[in-house]
Amino acid sequence: MLELLKDTAKKAGRLLKIRFLELLNGMETEVREKGKSDFVTRVDVEVENYIKELLANTNISVVGEESFKGEIPGTCIFIDPIDGTRNFMRKNPHFAINLAYQEKGKLLAGVTYDPMKNEMFSAAFSKGAFLNGERIYASTNKDIGKAIIAIGLPYRGRELIDIQTNLYRNIFLNGAATRHTGSAALDLAYISCGRYDAAIYFYLSPWDVAPGILLVEEAGGEVEGTMGREPIQGWIIASNKVIHPEVKDILEGSLKAV
Repeated sequence: MLELLKDTAKKAGRLLKIRFLELLNGMETEVREKGKSDFVTRVDVEVENYIKELLANTNISVVGEESFKGEIPGTCIFIDPIDGTRNFMRKNPHFAINLAYQEKGKLLAGVTYDPMKNEMFSAAFSKGAFLNGERIYASTNKDIGKAIIAIGLPYRGRELIDIQTNLYRNIFLNGAATRHTGSAALDLAYISCGRYDAAIYFYLSPWDVAPGILLVEEAGGEVEGTMGREPIQGWIIASNKVIHPEVKDILEGSLKAV
């Protein structure tokens, strides 16, 4: 399954790169607002449909960001055709394709592919994490004061304003640096190869993080849900495992303060 996901991501990535270069050259793309500050482009839909065609022979349910409605089946393939749609819209080449396979609710294979850098992050359960075929590992940084922590704070109205303020304050008080890149997929991939040390996210969907969860865990890191939720939905933290307790304390302290 992993090889199929990698091959599919490569093919879809070629299409996505073509569309991005067209955008850079002045071609317009249709944009629709799904919700407050949540957008989908014509290219999102086109790439998702192309991925579905490539996976049609598997006879496995496909759960895509732009088309799926209803209850998520235990065995399925998650698709996010463009993780980082707003970056794509603004001609920022920081986005990725996410594909993950779960069987009976357990993640078994996943890929995050950055077509602009040609970086293929891949992982299979109990078989490690890889970047373009080379084994990768989470960082060994033990000092929270030297950590790089990615933050994902989507628009959810007033209820998150105080949490966001407290979160940044607590991170800065610990001396860590933050990154808010617009792509949870690449943030998690970067934890898996040691570029970042941790990440904190709010209100994510399975297609946003399923490959990244597997990447981080197979690279020796840790992913944990907060407030009693499973890590594949809701609020999550991911880390290199070494600084996980400190990152968890930062998040929990931010939540308790509101």
